[in-house]
Amino acid sequence: MSSGAHSNNSNGNGNSLKLYYHPMSFYSQRVLMALYEKRVPFKSQVVSLFNKEQYKPWFLRLNPRGEVPVLTDGVKVIPDSVRIVEYLEDNFSNGQFGQLTPREKGSEESKKIQAFRECFEGLPVGAMTYGTAGNPHLWDNPKFPFTPALFKQMAEMARIRHIMIRGHADKNPEFQETLLEKASAAEHGDQNLNKTAEEMEEVIKKFDLALGRVEEELATHTGEHADWWLCGELFSIADIDLSILLNRLYVLGHESRFWAEGKRPHLQAYWDRIQQRVSFKRSTHISLGGVQLARLHQAFKEHSGVLASVMVALGLAAVSYAVYRRVNKS
Repeated sequence: MSSGAHSNNSNGNGNSLKLYYHPMSFYSQRVLMALYEKRVPFKSQVVSLFNKEQYKPWFLRLNPRGEVPVLTDGVKVIPDSVRIVEYLEDNFSNGQFGQLTPREKGSEESKKIQAFRECFEGLPVGAMTYGTAGNPHLWDNPKFPFTPALFKQMAEMARIRHIMIRGHADKNPEFQETLLEKASAAEHGDQNLNKTAEEMEEVIKKFDLALGRVEEELATHTGEHADWWLCGELFSIADIDLSILLNRLYVLGHESRFWAEGKRPHLQAYWDRIQQRVSFKRSTHISLGGVQLARLHQAFKEHSGVLASVMVALGLAAVSYAVYRRVNKS
């Protein structure tokens, strides 16, 4: 398998990395981009969020919170995208692997990278995503896969999310305490994704302040530094965080609100540039076929009796047609 390949086959180079993820997950995309950027071979398995597979016992044993992504390295289990990217940087930064942090740990560039990472990590991406879905006045220009139909489904999910998590807590006594804590945060705490129009104004302000800070930094990259990335010449972890953040805002339809149409020209130039990077393209690509197959799988599980009969009928029809063709040829 080629370096950085995204496959379910065995890894080369003695590695045993496996990523459990979902292609539409913001945090999964962050890890995928780091893996591709560093050219680290890995195996992968999609965890179907459509089918609530993240709350199945086998996955809860990997992450009791029922959240993707999760990386395993042999017997080691690393949840949370921040921890995963740091693990990759600590263990895969020599020889053939790419470097996402400066080798001089106390440098000014290192300090900037850490400061921006903390800034981005503090942004409520879930609230922005589901809050947009629940407020149609924010549906300016959403991109696939965030169609109005999906937005409506997401808004309903946000509304009943705490009830759904409690239901899974009841079904999984082994992980009940952790899931009940998550359900409480989803109902009354910082994980409540069911946002009013007024609450979304506050969410948008947080992103606006963070991106204003990014614009100020990018504006200083002039002259011989014109081709620098966010914090310096090195394409860093902070650039991965920013790239995936901009992509999420773009697919939600918020680019004109935050940087396009001359609002933040340096950020616009950065966005134009990042879209050409191979690791970005690979980590953010979501195929129409993949989404359709996931929804078909969900429908099959919900209506297995009827669909199974249909599939059997189609199978018999296919066999009959094959026999007919063979008889006619003989």
